Amino acid sequence: MIMRKLVRYPTKLFTLMMLCFMGFSSLLLLASGIVYYETYSSIAYREIRATKTDLLDEKSQNLSNYVAGIQDTARFIVTNSMIQQVLSMPPDNAYDFVTKNRQISDEFKRLTAVKGGLYSIELYTNWLDQYDYPSPPGDFMHPMEDAASDGWLERMEASDGFWIAAHARTDGEDGLRLISYVQRIAGNRGQLLGIVKINIPEQHLFDIVSGNDAQKASDDFYIIRDSRGQYIASNLPNAELEISIREGASVQDTVGSHYSVIQSRANTEYWVLQQLITKDVLQQGAHEIRTLIVELLAGLLLVTIPLAFWLSRKLTAPIYGIVRGMRTVEKGDFNVRMQMSSIQEYSHLAMHFNRMVYRLKDLIGRLNQEHRDRREAEIQLLQSQIKPHFLYNTLDLIHWRALDHNAHEISGMVQQLSKLFRIGLSNNKWYVALRDEMLHARCYIAIQEYRQNFNIRCVEHVENDLHDVLVPKIILQPFLENAVIHGNWQRGEQAVVTVSFETHSDRIVGKHLVVTITDNGCGVPEDFDAERARGIGIRNVIDRIQLYCGKMYGVQIMRGEQGTRVVIKLPLIYHEEEMEQLRRSLSHEYDSVGG
Repeated sequence: MIMRKLVRYPTKLFTLMMLCFMGFSSLLLLASGIVYYETYSSIAYREIRATKTDLLDEKSQNLSNYVAGIQDTARFIVTNSMIQQVLSMPPDNAYDFVTKNRQISDEFKRLTAVKGGLYSIELYTNWLDQYDYPSPPGDFMHPMEDAASDGWLERMEASDGFWIAAHARTDGEDGLRLISYVQRIAGNRGQLLGIVKINIPEQHLFDIVSGNDAQKASDDFYIIRDSRGQYIASNLPNAELEISIREGASVQDTVGSHYSVIQSRANTEYWVLQQLITKDVLQQGAHEIRTLIVELLAGLLLVTIPLAFWLSRKLTAPIYGIVRGMRTVEKGDFNVRMQMSSIQEYSHLAMHFNRMVYRLKDLIGRLNQEHRDRREAEIQLLQSQIKPHFLYNTLDLIHWRALDHNAHEISGMVQQLSKLFRIGLSNNKWYVALRDEMLHARCYIAIQEYRQNFNIRCVEHVENDLHDVLVPKIILQPFLENAVIHGNWQRGEQAVVTVSFETHSDRIVGKHLVVTITDNGCGVPEDFDAERARGIGIRNVIDRIQLYCGKMYGVQIMRGEQGTRVVIKLPLIYHEEEMEQLRRSLSHEYDSVGG
């Protein structure tokens, strides 16, 4: 659409170049800014992510150390000799049951007090299934069937100890969620004595991860998985995301916040820690650098404007100079010259412009000269026609006086001369019919026979439809005169002049008339040039043909097989309107070009 408007409404070259330079500069600066911003953002993202990952590795190591301590506590319990002895010898009576129960309870309380973060230690045994004793104080001992109902007892067949993912307390009190580690208690013979279950509050693990920092961000979310990638715990607000999140994933919460997932790289046999970090944290500083880049690009664009103005002016100034020169030439001043430019192409253009103006000035001068020559020829023709009847009457008087004195030869010469003048000076036109031009030629031959005192034979070959063709006046007589005077025939030799009229056709002017004049005289020299001929008559014929008919027509004089051969090329015109139209067109061309 923009290009269509530019074509429809022409714009100055300077404006177009300014728009192009500014558009190109804007696109270049914009592309550079985008690339720089994306590069910086990518580097900053990787650096912040790496820093966060290193910090997460440290937190993961702290968490693994705590987990290892819990598992060590569990191993201490299952290998405790007192617990082994108590569980391997079932109680004999209720008193014995209460005593042993108290011993185990006191040991569990001591361990809970020593190991920070423990919520409780529970024991699953078959005592309660085998003996109908009252429930032990503290509610830490459970029958084995409770482990089966919780769904994790069957896992003991594959492992002696494992972690149970975060789950609510069995009694559902306070909504507290616990993470538990269970381990088999085996006797000396490998028999199952019981199962110990150590419970840890889920929040205590995240306090370890956060380092108990009171200024921790409220949107710091973590996921804890075991070494096999199984889910252990998380503090995500949306529990549905806990299972599907993997390292490098990008998630969105219910309020539209975007998070990126990173995972600890700590080489530990215990747990793996994942963290969800908001995109704003990973892109810290991106907004500031974006603002800085926009300001920098705006400044560079402002600097580009004067540079584009100077460069556009530098490139368009020579063009404007040539345009001004062309307008000066249109006004008729051909003295204008273009200065050479420091740009090679413009210098080449200025050089050719100067050459064109010089050649145009020379051409106009020559056309003006031809126009003046044509005017002078017309004036001379008009002057030669002043009072022609006086000349005719005088010749007629001489004719009759010659007859009175029986001077028949003089009478014949005067009669032929009178016919010759009547054809040459009649009608006030520059053209005649071909039959009249041939009659004019016969009269001249007759006069020359009287003068030279020997017989001249003139042979004519004319196509039947060419007698009415219009041709310029007196174009045959100068060449016949040249043949008669310069033929140098020997005494007694027959002088023969042949004149033929034919139509030819070529690709330049199409169909045209060709007049051929040949004689049997001595001929012209080999290096004869018709354009440089000294004879006024021949030179006059050549000039008149080119003035009245155009540069495409003319005369050729050459040495023939016997004597001289003259070929005249003329337009093929039958009507006076066509001849006058041809003349007016040539005259208008001379007048318009010559000013």
